[in-house]
Amino acid sequence: MKLFRHIALLSIAITSVLFGLDHTLAAFSDVSGSSTPYSEAIDSYRSQGIISGYNDGSFKPNATINRAEFMKIVMTARDGELDGPEGFCFPDVGDQWHAPYICTARQDGIVSGYPDGTFQPGEDINFVEAGKIISLVFEQDIEELGFDWYEKYVRALEASKAIPQTIDSLERKITRGEMVEMMWRLTENKKDQPTRGYLNVKYPNMKVDLSKDTPQLASSCEDIRAFRQEGNRSGGRMLYAEDAVAMPMMARSNAMGAVAESAPASKSADFSETNVQVQGVDEADIVKTDGSYLYIIRNQFLSIVSTMPDSDLKVMSQIDLTSAQFNPRELYIDGDRLVMIGDRWEQVQYSQPAVGIFSKMIAPDIGYYGSNRTEVRIYNVADRSNPTLDRTLSFEGNQVSSRKIGDKMYLVMNQGMHWGYPTPLAEARDDQLIPQMRDSAGSNEDVPVARCGTVVILPRVPSPQYLMVAVIPTDSATAPVNVETVIGNGDNVYMSLDNLYVANTQYDYNWYGQNRGSTEKTNIYRFALTDEGIDLSAQGSVPGRILNQFSMDEHENHFRIATTKGNMWDEQNPSTNNVYILNQEMNHVGKIEGIAPGERIYSTRFMGDRLYMVTFKKVDPFFVIDTSNPAQPLILGKLKLPGYSDYLHPYDDDHVIGFGKDTTESKDGNFAWYQGMKIALFDVRDVSKPVVRHEIIIGDRGTESQLLHNHKALLFEKDRDLLAFPIRIHKIPDSQKSNPNGNAWGELEWQGAQVYRLTLEKGFQLQGQISHYTKDDEKKAGSYFYGKDVERILRIDDSLLTISQDGVKKHSFPSIKLEDAIRYDEEESEECNGSEECEGVSDECPDDSEANYVSKIPETCQVLRFTCSEGMTVFSGSCGCGCK
Repeated sequence: MKLFRHIALLSIAITSVLFGLDHTLAAFSDVSGSSTPYSEAIDSYRSQGIISGYNDGSFKPNATINRAEFMKIVMTARDGELDGPEGFCFPDVGDQWHAPYICTARQDGIVSGYPDGTFQPGEDINFVEAGKIISLVFEQDIEELGFDWYEKYVRALEASKAIPQTIDSLERKITRGEMVEMMWRLTENKKDQPTRGYLNVKYPNMKVDLSKDTPQLASSCEDIRAFRQEGNRSGGRMLYAEDAVAMPMMARSNAMGAVAESAPASKSADFSETNVQVQGVDEADIVKTDGSYLYIIRNQFLSIVSTMPDSDLKVMSQIDLTSAQFNPRELYIDGDRLVMIGDRWEQVQYSQPAVGIFSKMIAPDIGYYGSNRTEVRIYNVADRSNPTLDRTLSFEGNQVSSRKIGDKMYLVMNQGMHWGYPTPLAEARDDQLIPQMRDSAGSNEDVPVARCGTVVILPRVPSPQYLMVAVIPTDSATAPVNVETVIGNGDNVYMSLDNLYVANTQYDYNWYGQNRGSTEKTNIYRFALTDEGIDLSAQGSVPGRILNQFSMDEHENHFRIATTKGNMWDEQNPSTNNVYILNQEMNHVGKIEGIAPGERIYSTRFMGDRLYMVTFKKVDPFFVIDTSNPAQPLILGKLKLPGYSDYLHPYDDDHVIGFGKDTTESKDGNFAWYQGMKIALFDVRDVSKPVVRHEIIIGDRGTESQLLHNHKALLFEKDRDLLAFPIRIHKIPDSQKSNPNGNAWGELEWQGAQVYRLTLEKGFQLQGQISHYTKDDEKKAGSYFYGKDVERILRIDDSLLTISQDGVKKHSFPSIKLEDAIRYDEEESEECNGSEECEGVSDECPDDSEANYVSKIPETCQVLRFTCSEGMTVFSGSCGCGCK
């Protein structure tokens, strides 16, 4: 917090031109420490000779002060006695005694006057006018915040705890005592005095004290109403300045329970699971398996496909969710319970009838309002051919992310503060102020997710919304759902077995003072897992912005986070990358700042005591960072090489796999063009000199993979030397390969799953490629494939299952030979039963041919499984294929 530039000049006394002052330092007759507000500030300024009293020995602390008097005091405090610029700056100021102070302030951009061009020096100054002037004169860090012109200045005073408690309205005329109090707090850096928050001044009915640095429970629904009213005025955009890095949490009523149970014991079936960040913490995906069935979300359908050994793939059931207007996004499977998470837009019609003498002549005024709902559907799938819906939960708000540990799912959501109902906010019932939820296990009618008095209000939160964490039991159709509701915000989630961390990046734009430009900070909320559900336990913040969930980690009771601060294209203030380590109270313990200036983080991975981090602008520095001593993290080594990694995955304790892009430096050398997909195996046995042990490059510029943006698309099993992922491969035609610029875009050549054998000795060995597109599809596609992209690849026993929106294919592993294929929309039909037209037909193609599924069942033999590949010929009424 900045102090006055010219503290020495504060000893200048205000002259008798201003007050008719008696230049004595005797105590003021009307200022008493026991009965006068702000007597300490007044006595301090009197003793320094900054202010003097009237001839009768009084100071009149409760009297208002006009704009001319106010400007002389603050400008004298800044610059001493002023001559001021020559000429008139306002027509009603002219060359009067106060002109030097007012005109200097105008020249310096501190005041601008009224729309009619006047300054009105004789008018008493109100709080927001004084707040702007004091904030600028005292060089507060002013952020470009809020909806109203004055908000950024008042919030700057709020951050410095400089708003006196007697200020109860934004437009109230301030007193002489309040003026001195605000100035004294800023010059003396006094942050321990009773103060008020911006919203407390703006909404006097708000009882919760927003000047405190600790989270509080809302005192009543009036507190919530004020937040919603402010959010409604600004379209939900409410930004707060924040100085504190860590905030002690209030005492909560529910005591900490036992830590969350670990993941359930592995099942006897041998199958791969979703690639997750933390072992034992499941993450939802579009495809799950339990070793016997696949559970697949595709558009507005849920398909359950049997993968039983020694039997064909079979669609057991499909749930059409179109009529429910439900858009499924991801799912979990746990035994006989399937949990789907999605969203649904609800539009509600309402009418406002005409009144009075026209009530029978005019039709009601029909209107609509709507909101997005996050919906959770829990199915009993004990009978896979006939799943039954056990429970539906619907929440106002948008999903941020979810996690699942044991039989509890943790669903994180945001809901804006803006008002969305036809009833005027002032007339809204208390139970309409909180986001609503419905539960089919109860009344199935909207009820608030929490009571007003249980909503946690965090101090100075950026863009406050309702941040909700719902703890949903998945093993019961009737168990209660607990929702922790916070006026906060969140956009990234990390979860350990003990805590859920929600992070939100706050972007601040500073246009005044020495620190001009934009800054970012990431606010972090730690929710402890309890027997009852979840409990907000700590909040902190770090400079910079995070990339994704892999930027965060918990290790040995410490929270680790990697951020990028600034813009890598800003040559005057280049970006830097940083690592911070916090304790469980979210207080800073250790840090490394200023890593790779001018670059940004492209990927991070915490593994044990180490952090592996990739930054990039033209080349890929791969950093090895030691965090074994939380107070002193250290960079152990780094490696520079072309390209970058978007995702880092552990191979073992001494090796890391990086998935990203190859690059070619531009001709001017200022940046690099990305090329094909690059996979590298980093060897970090010598931490001071990491090396690339093996690498491959797939395709040319334009090649893309879901894996680069979604870690769940990876299938990796070290004990089987198995690495597989979906990819879309582009190739540059020979005619363009000589392009020296490196920006030639390849043509789409193939989409499917690449299957590799990965060993330390031989590196990446391609075992096979699996596509759901036939040769005919590729010929028809032109420059774009559509509808059959392989999205996930899983393993069950010795088979690989590839899943697209069109169907499922099953290949042997490691030979990668087709075993079976099925389309979701295939009609059930009897097997070819030796009828005359099917005699001599083989129902499978030779091992050395590619068998692809057809889109229609032939009329003569409805069991047809494959269409013939090139080099094959059709047998007996299109029932099968064989060699030419």
